[in-house]
Amino acid sequence: MTAKDAEVRPVNVGASKSERVISTDDHAFEKPDTFLSRVPQKHREECLQVRRQDDGTDWWVFAGQKVRAVSTGAAAMRTDRGAVKTWDELPAAAYDAAARLDVMDADGVDVEVLFPQASGFGGGAFMTGRKGEELCLASIRAYNDYLAEEWLGVSDRFVPQALVPLWDAKLAAAELRRAFDLGHKALVWSGAPQNLGLPHFNETSWDPVWSTAQELGMPVALHIGSGGLAMDLWEGYTSMRRLAMVSVNAITSNIQTVGNLLLSGVLERYPDLKVISVESGMGWVPYLLETTDHQFEQQHLGDDGRSMKPSELFHRNCYVNFWYEHSGIEQRHRVGIDNIMWEADFPHPTSTYPKSRQFIDECLAGVPQEERRKMLSANAERVYGLAPAA
Repeated sequence: MTAKDAEVRPVNVGASKSERVISTDDHAFEKPDTFLSRVPQKHREECLQVRRQDDGTDWWVFAGQKVRAVSTGAAAMRTDRGAVKTWDELPAAAYDAAARLDVMDADGVDVEVLFPQASGFGGGAFMTGRKGEELCLASIRAYNDYLAEEWLGVSDRFVPQALVPLWDAKLAAAELRRAFDLGHKALVWSGAPQNLGLPHFNETSWDPVWSTAQELGMPVALHIGSGGLAMDLWEGYTSMRRLAMVSVNAITSNIQTVGNLLLSGVLERYPDLKVISVESGMGWVPYLLETTDHQFEQQHLGDDGRSMKPSELFHRNCYVNFWYEHSGIEQRHRVGIDNIMWEADFPHPTSTYPKSRQFIDECLAGVPQEERRKMLSANAERVYGLAPAA
């Protein structure tokens, strides 16, 4: 056994086939050649790629600037839940679809909905176009092609989600259509493009994106961290305490994102648009809905021609996912049984791997079977347009 193998966590014995489990938030790591092999030759020097730094660590670099360290992205597969320094230390299941299927089988997960890693969770290095729109668009297309070819092309147990350019709504809509034709099932978007120097999320200039997503039946995924964080981090944190605070901070930022969505007017204009708050849990939802409904009444927002309260919009259009919550499950009827999905967030530090089935059974202890089925698979099948298990 190599030193690298010793760091890989043991996995559970095979999955039960008594119920289908769909994880609606996992990450497919881009490979060192994902972009180098797909962008035109003239962009290969500046496209997203892994480069060794003077201190011996590997970083993803885009247009000459460091974007993201390899670091803790695959921490769930390490006994210490800590960081790696170089790409070679990553377990294959982080970036190889065939190896991922083996891990999924062992952890009891049937289907994974895939998010990026180095490319960002909605507001990544090449999403704003500031490093050159031609380079950035080539990179976005390379990423979408990579998921279709090397993940969906290996197994339909993977659900790819598209990145699109943020700097041009019409171009974004066109790329979304192209990705749809490749087999992508959803759109990864920024919860706060205004924090990236772009028009506010609520501006009607984004309507070509919402219109296309609604037409194609593709949900819009607002992953935590896609629009920046609401609070600066204390410099005195240890590395692990800082990592914990990053997760907490990102989750609370998405509460603001959903609050804004419910008051934005977007869901009134696009009544069939599906929006997912990803990796932010659900225990906060009842309080947010109560608060937004209260403000709706107190500020007489119905006088503006709004016929639905924020809570009604949420239950019609919005979805959340959980992975460890007990208090959230206790409030599931206030959240809405039809609005909840499950996630493993593999292979990130917060992931339920390698005990996902144990987490599920503990969280859902005493939950009726039909409610359990909806949260673990049926809701995801409906939201992403997936065929039910045979």
